[in-house]
Amino acid sequence: MNRALPKWSLILLAFLVPVAFACFTNHIWEDYFITLRSSRNLVAGNGLVFNPGEHVQTFTSPLGVLGPALCTWIAGIHNETVSLWLFRLASAGALSAAAALVWRRCGDLALGWVGRLVLFGLLLADPKLTDFSINGMETAFVVFFTLLLWSELESLSGPRIRVLALAFAGLMWTRPDGFVLAGALVLAHLWLRSTAAGTPRMGWRTLGRSALLGGLLYAPWFFWAWWYYGSPVPHTIIAKANIVPAMDWLDRLLLPLKLMGLNSPLDDLFMPSYWRLGGWSPSLANYTHALAGLAALAWLIPGLSKVARRTSLALFIGAFYLNSIHVFAWYLPPWTALASLVLAFIADGAASRAAAAKRHTLRTAIITVAALTVALQVTLLGCVAWQVQTQQQVIENHGRRLIGEWLHEQAAPGDRVFLEPLGYIGYYSQMKTLDYPGLSAPEVTQAINSGVTTYADLVAHFTPEWLVLRPGELQMYGFSQEWMMARYRIVKVVDNQAQLTSISFLPGRRWLEWDTRFLVFERLDHQRKP
Repeated sequence: MNRALPKWSLILLAFLVPVAFACFTNHIWEDYFITLRSSRNLVAGNGLVFNPGEHVQTFTSPLGVLGPALCTWIAGIHNETVSLWLFRLASAGALSAAAALVWRRCGDLALGWVGRLVLFGLLLADPKLTDFSINGMETAFVVFFTLLLWSELESLSGPRIRVLALAFAGLMWTRPDGFVLAGALVLAHLWLRSTAAGTPRMGWRTLGRSALLGGLLYAPWFFWAWWYYGSPVPHTIIAKANIVPAMDWLDRLLLPLKLMGLNSPLDDLFMPSYWRLGGWSPSLANYTHALAGLAALAWLIPGLSKVARRTSLALFIGAFYLNSIHVFAWYLPPWTALASLVLAFIADGAASRAAAAKRHTLRTAIITVAALTVALQVTLLGCVAWQVQTQQQVIENHGRRLIGEWLHEQAAPGDRVFLEPLGYIGYYSQMKTLDYPGLSAPEVTQAINSGVTTYADLVAHFTPEWLVLRPGELQMYGFSQEWMMARYRIVKVVDNQAQLTSISFLPGRRWLEWDTRFLVFERLDHQRKP
């Protein structure tokens, strides 16, 4: 048997799983269109901006905006489908490369077949990683650079400066908080580093030189963004920070206890996106809670392999960060990858010790649990594929995209629209958007800072020509019926609730239900374009 066959089969599988997911679901994430509007403006010669003439960084990832811009330039500015597929194929290639380098490092670290089953089963069937690798986000590249850094830190011959620098720079080019991932991995490695033939795995000189070189590789974007936008910090981060409540220091100090409680900040690692809204089994949440807790606290187990303990400690350090911010689903796949590595080494070590002690029943039980865990992950992937295919057809294609196209036909030049879901509607309408919390509109962010915080107060403050609101937002965010009737009228209703209700099997239904109905309002004194 060809010994290279498993490796190349895995690399091919890492490529085909997201591509097959994309073919089945054609899922395109809301935030992709926020980024794509800037990418398209760049290709059209209007600058890397959301609105021509307004230098506002409405995206968080340099690679996440420049990649789609390159794909748009290759495919043509009006070939959105081809452009997205080019980006999807590049993302699938990044996952294949990540699988290849991790497979090689696992061979060096003597990870057996049980561990590899757990690792690649959890990794390649992770619903969030698969989905956010094909729906237009930069997630596949973040995971690639995370695993590149992990692999190089665990090199038996010691890490190489150039590879570390590439990983450091790559993380920053893909996420503005990439330094958190890098810092967690490096700190864990320094704290629990071991020696090989009497030589430290990573000296301070190696770390310093690689950090300096990585900084130089990232510097062009940092200083260009500072010059072009007036700040190296993306405006999206500034806008979101205004609406995230401050984290109490006691909550951070009590994080180890929270990890073992019933509402751990790591509970999302192995669960589908927005599972907390309902529609998923509590038993599933409890099991994945146990997996995440074990992975994050395994560094406390003295007899565990140094590799597993270092990776677990990195995850534990990262939990402090995740516990202090508002976590969105696409933030999690790199941390899930680290958790999968920890669980893989735990399972493989337990199976090896059981075999050495000739406890065959125990070894069989360990393998069974490992196989069932992977089978559960694969089942989740299938359920999420059905969920997001439904979301794309019902919510996006027949909801938000339709609203954006309708507004593009009806709105006059210079019209403004207030809304929360900025992506589809903002892209297809090409209007000036006053979104909450101001991702594309610094004036909204400034108004929130000055105390104009509710939807109703913001609408009264700006009096935009158009509003796009969910019925629940009218009830939740302070709108007076009398005030609205005196100034606005409903001109379009999009209601896909009946279509969603007709689908009998739909995991995570509650997440989709929130976006089934939208009301479009027009200001009473507004004049539409001729």
